[in-house]
Amino acid sequence: MKRLIISKELDAKITKALEDLMWGEPTHLDKIYAVSGELSDSDLDANGLTANDIFDLATGNYIVKPKFGVGKYYYSRHAIFKVIRVENHGVVAMFFYDEKDFVREDIFQYRSFRDIEARPAKKREVKLFNRAEQFDKQARKLNEFKQGDVVRRAQGEPFYFREVHEGEESTLTLICTKEKRGDL
Repeated sequence: MKRLIISKELDAKITKALEDLMWGEPTHLDKIYAVSGELSDSDLDANGLTANDIFDLATGNYIVKPKFGVGKYYYSRHAIFKVIRVENHGVVAMFFYDEKDFVREDIFQYRSFRDIEARPAKKREVKLFNRAEQFDKQARKLNEFKQGDVVRRAQGEPFYFREVHEGEESTLTLICTKEKRGDL
């Protein structure tokens, strides 16, 4: 039998309705009555459901739509992160913290402050994360250029890096580190 997919908000309302049942072992009919009394048409509409789905909701024949998607970017508590995998009790992700210059793997638990405050990352945040990750893969901090690296400005030909001018770091793209160049 196919299971319904619902939002965390709808799951919270269903859970509250079932917890409010006072008697010992409620029947399916008791559960349907409790859940149908807690939900509104807009709750059902927001999840693409109808009144015909209340039995499945009341009997737990559903799964909660995950808040985090693998490969998606989010921002929370001074960190941009990319989800690697979702586990039973938490999320494993690659993190880039505002105050740090490197990317690292870490995990956070559901219902933690990071989970509660998470929002999808903005385009500029995703771009910054990807840039930091590119440097990290070369064992470098964000915007750490060394003399002899091959770099490119936003428009233009690649050139050998000598020195950076104030504020120019973010306009340069690291093409090849001096350690990996084959011409040295």
